[in-house]
Amino acid sequence: MDNRYVYQTYTIPCNEKRLLLITDVHNCHIDWYGTTAEERLSLMCRYLSGHYGRQPYDAILALGDYSLDFWKWNEGGSYLWNPPVSRTEEFVQRYLPLLPTECFMIPGNHEQYSHADWMRMTGRPREYAVVYGDYVFAMLDTFSGQLDPKENHDGCYTGINTAFLSAVLHDHPGKTVILCAHDLIPIQESDAAQTLIAEYPRIVCAFAGHIHRDNTVLLPGSWRNLPVFYCGDFSYNSGRSGERNWGYRLLDLSGETLSTEYIRV
Repeated sequence: MDNRYVYQTYTIPCNEKRLLLITDVHNCHIDWYGTTAEERLSLMCRYLSGHYGRQPYDAILALGDYSLDFWKWNEGGSYLWNPPVSRTEEFVQRYLPLLPTECFMIPGNHEQYSHADWMRMTGRPREYAVVYGDYVFAMLDTFSGQLDPKENHDGCYTGINTAFLSAVLHDHPGKTVILCAHDLIPIQESDAAQTLIAEYPRIVCAFAGHIHRDNTVLLPGSWRNLPVFYCGDFSYNSGRSGERNWGYRLLDLSGETLSTEYIRV
């Protein structure tokens, strides 16, 4: 492939053949369900460590919204305060060291940091690939439409970077491909993205966040009915009014086929 999209690839040793996925933890100034952000995130780290003690896994994939750093409503996000406050950077520095494994992060709509700032804060690009045994995870950045904004907003959905995904498919011809994104919205996607999904059956599923729910959605038939597994939240629940739904998703690749379940805590 000439002029191929250049991206960074990371490799996770596939020992336990299990991964955990988290999303929408929202380290911020708001208290939910009678807990502060510090209490919530400390509790999350204890749950993830407890799971590791009972059933070890190899890594954590984190699908965005670690903060409300860029936020349109009420008093707005914290990163355009004077002086700016990055709850994302605080999450990286304060809570990632408490986790039992490496954590691979992609940004959500509230992390509209420039490529340089994101790399400085997290140590990885906004978009990259993770090789894991016979699988490769395309860690997508689908909210890169207005980076480094001068005013708060809710992020600009840009959809699947088809140059990146095409390069992943080209570079890993023998591997099963799994998409990870903060969200996937078919009606806002390009024809090229739809064609890639339709034509490559080794893209077997996707994992996403953003909607704070733990359900499974099948994309339309033109997208080969690709299953999207949503990974819940550890902040506020938009799926069940008044009911806390904190949790994380387990991905088990130890069998002949993958299996996944949402673990509510």
